[in-house]
Formats: sequence, structure tokens, C-alpha cells
Amino acid sequence: MKRILTIIALLSSGIVAIAQSYDYKPRESWPYLLEEFTAGEVRTSSGALLQDGFYNVCVTDGKLHYVNDGTIMVANMLQIYTVQIGSRLFCNYSGCLYEVVDQQGYGFLVKKVLVDMSALNSSDIGYGISSATASTQRTNNLGVDGGVTANVQLQTAVANAMSGPELPLQESWFFLYRGSLIEANKRAFLHMDGMDQAAAKAFLKRERIRWNKPESLSKVLAFIVENYTE
Repeated sequence: MKRILTIIALLSSGIVAIAQSYDYKPRESWPYLLEEFTAGEVRTSSGALLQDGFYNVCVTDGKLHYVNDGTIMVANMLQIYTVQIGSRLFCNYSGCLYEVVDQQGYGFLVKKVLVDMSALNSSDIGYGISSATASTQRTNNLGVDGGVTANVQLQTAVANAMSGPELPLQESWFFLYRGSLIEANKRAFLHMDGMDQAAAKAFLKRERIRWNKPESLSKVLAFIVENYTE
């Protein structure tokens, strides 16, 4: 793990952070959930705790990026369990980071934020270029295994951060309960194995759950933890 995910103790004082005087949006030139790499710690799948690193979440694929000797690197997701970045906690599920929004018992309400590929592929960059050609170019620009920022000096990436167009994002909500990832929608909730259908339907009617509101989803999570039987 140390060879793949090396933690730096201190960033160079000459590295300039992205300006924070605007409404931050990830861009093709800076495809990150956070506007700057932030101090945090990683819990590995083997239980080790790696501290004092600087991390960010790539919105093209949900992978963890970190800084090693001033260079942006892509973490081996097979060795990542959870990541604390600043005050925000992320858990790894099938190689993608999900932000933990609420926890109740063994249950978690988590959020995944990735590039909305449908919206990206339907956009047009103009200059007489067809939509199909434009979408192919934009997808290629994002690349794979970290895209434009992987293995690039952090200082260089920061300098170019505002040069690319904004990325359309898609926010998805899930319940993570006892190792299973469940979509946060009515159908998935009612069809959980072991769910008491009558009690679940009565709960939904009583609480008037809004599936796009985290405060409502926290109520559903509480119900799952209190009533679900395997």
C-alpha cells in the first residue's frame, strides 16, 4: 500500500490553491468534487490508518486521487476502505467513493456524484462541430484512469484548473446496509428481501417521503435499521 498510496506530509508552500471567490464547479481541466486537495486520512482494507495525506475525489469515475511529491496520483481502490477528507467521510463500494451523509446503526445514507455522461454527450461545443463529434472529443478529454490530471504536477493542474468547461454532474442517493447497496427509491426499498411490505407502505404513507430530499431519506434509513430482518 505504501508503494501505491504514498502520503505526503506537507505540500510545497509555492503551490497556489484555486481561488475560492466563486461558486465552484468541477471542470474538464479539474474533474474533482473538491476545489482543492485537502488534508485527510485513509483507512485501508487491511485496517491500517494512513494519515497526513492530501486527497480529492475524481468525478469521472469516483476514484481517490492523492498527492505524492507534488504529483497527482490515482489510488488503488482495492486497498481503500474509507477516506476522511477534511470533515467529509467517504466509503469505497466496488471501486467508487460514496459520501456518507448519515449513519444509523449499521446503516448509512450515501451519495454518489459523478459526471452525467448523458448530459455531457448531448452537449455541443460549437464552431460547426456536430454533437456526436463534440461528445466524443469531450469524453476523450476526460480520459481513463484519472484523465487529464493523473500523473501531472499539482502546481500545473492548479494553474490550468479554470481553463476547461464545466462538467455536468449527476447526484445519486443510496442506502448502504450490512454490505448491500440499495438505491434510494420507493421500488428498491419495498422490494428489499425481508422487508415487511405492509409496515413499509404504511410508513411511506405516514411520512410522505420525498426521495430526493436527504432529510426524508434519513427517515427511510432509520426505518430500515429498525425494521429490516434478514
